[in-house]
Amino acid sequence: MSTAPVNLKTTLWGIFWACLSTSLGGTTVVFTRMIIEDTEPLSLTAIRYGGAAIILLGFMVAKIRLPIFARKDLVALTLIGAVMFAAFPFFMATALADTTAARGGLLFATMPLITMSMAALFGVERLTPLKVVAVLTAIFGTMIALGENVEDIAPHALRGDMYMFLGMLCASSFNVFSGKYLVRYGNLPVMIFTMLIGVSVLFILAMIIENPFSGSLEFDLTGWFIVFLLTVPGGALMMFSWGQALQRITPTQAAITVGLNPVTAIFLAAWLLFEPITARVVIGFFLIFAAILLANYRQRRTVAVPARD
Repeated sequence: MSTAPVNLKTTLWGIFWACLSTSLGGTTVVFTRMIIEDTEPLSLTAIRYGGAAIILLGFMVAKIRLPIFARKDLVALTLIGAVMFAAFPFFMATALADTTAARGGLLFATMPLITMSMAALFGVERLTPLKVVAVLTAIFGTMIALGENVEDIAPHALRGDMYMFLGMLCASSFNVFSGKYLVRYGNLPVMIFTMLIGVSVLFILAMIIENPFSGSLEFDLTGWFIVFLLTVPGGALMMFSWGQALQRITPTQAAITVGLNPVTAIFLAAWLLFEPITARVVIGFFLIFAAILLANYRQRRTVAVPARD
């Protein structure tokens, strides 16, 4: 009886941090689309995640002792970092040069379902009939949303949608294969190490392919402010908040809040980019959100909430 208030308080704080993280994730979709035409994807993502990694590293050094990674884990973490923090942000930035922020946000919201399907494929998680229905519901909702004619504002939207889907595959790979390392070393150390690996890959590729010091990063004051928003609230704070959420609630509970990502992206894009909020987009969102609820319904009834401060 005495632990119930603690559990409730912990759960509410966990939901708060998860909602903050996913809402910030929706803003990054819009801000990336606002600035991507003035830069190049490798350069932008390198400076964004590089700045976020430095902020988180400073916080970690001040708060906890640096862990020592086992040599056998370094190769796996390096590969995971390259996929999550090099391939994923590159595909996402490239996608948003072509597709709309609303479509990008909706595809982002399918990540928990892609993660679930990938986990089942590799034997990490069992795919139940209810989860199959959830995946099919999400596919149907995505098809409805992406069937919208947006040639006037995004003539190459389908190409952008394909890149966004590849980005979601990369992020889902991180979710599936990083679990044991997060348990072994902690969320923040693994996040920072993999971010630094990804940023290093992005920077090397940017130096070879793009012009980060002679054109790719030449912004006006507004542009640098958007970079700041992508780096600090949309990078460091977003990832810190997600880590705080996972310390207080289960991944299943946190995954449900991903529905806030497209909501934020859709309304912010309508305000800043004048993207229309159409019936197809709204129907697609509700079907994808319903799919997330379906996929997690049984687990929400059986998994106990951890009481950790």
